Amino acid sequence: MVNKTMERHVFPTLVDATVIRTTFDLWMSRGSFDKFAMVVNYINKKWEPCHVIVGIFEVHETLRVAMVVQLMDQLT
Repeated sequence: MVNKTMERHVFPTLVDATVIRTTFDLWMSRGSFDKFAMVVNYINKKWEPCHVIVGIFEVHETLRVAMVVQLMDQLT
């Protein structure tokens, strides 16, 4: 599902991007898994700030290394 979202929504919006930064939001839960959102912020050719949400994922551990390993496909 992430690949389809990337192909249909994320990549087409980034065609006109001049500067791209990826940010992450983490929502901690008291339950089993925390939620992790990946957002791409960019500036288009008109120099307008824009963003597109790549997806919201569940993470098993909130340690930085564990999160990166789990989301490596999306980061690359």
